[in-house]
Amino acid sequence: MAFRRLPVSTCVIEVERKFHSLAVRELTQHGGLPHFKNLWKLPDQIIRDSYYDKSNILSSAGVWIRNRDGEWQAKIKKGGDFNNSRFEELSSIGDIAAFVKRATGIDGRETINFGLQPTATFSTTRETWVADDEFHVVLDTMDFGHQVGEIELQKTLAGENGGAPTERQKQQEMQIMDGRIVAFMKMYAWAFSPGEPKGKLTAYFERLRSRV
Repeated sequence: MAFRRLPVSTCVIEVERKFHSLAVRELTQHGGLPHFKNLWKLPDQIIRDSYYDKSNILSSAGVWIRNRDGEWQAKIKKGGDFNNSRFEELSSIGDIAAFVKRATGIDGRETINFGLQPTATFSTTRETWVADDEFHVVLDTMDFGHQVGEIELQKTLAGENGGAPTERQKQQEMQIMDGRIVAFMKMYAWAFSPGEPKGKLTAYFERLRSRV
């Protein structure tokens, strides 16, 4: 008797917590107590982002559609608040187009930016460290002078019996991931400056308004 493996539907979930800035001049494994179990730095990146929306329909619903270095991405907020965000990420052109159509009623192709309008464009210099094998410590410096950091965890979540992951599965897993980030930041509090962080898009639009 032959058994056929059912295709497994997956989704990518991400949990992140922002921080104001690093409290040390350079992030190193032994820069404070307790030491990181391990730490390595990834190559610096220059990222070019363009964000798209339609009459703020998407952003007001916690959805960000962007083109990052030629690749389309959608980040759909699944909970949390400004500093503690939980997302489902889409990278398939078909999935993004279908989501935009559901959210806005616009049936637009990739070649016309899914029928959306550009709202923000800027470049970011990104420094990234991987700590304790899985926590991404990210420090972004934008070309308009703003800086903000994030601790990120990402996971590919599989559904059961070939089905898509349920919202309950997503929320339960993201709750666990967020708790782990909280514990990580508490343990290595010496690495992160106190103070209220400000997101890159918030800072970008504040700068635009100040010029009017």
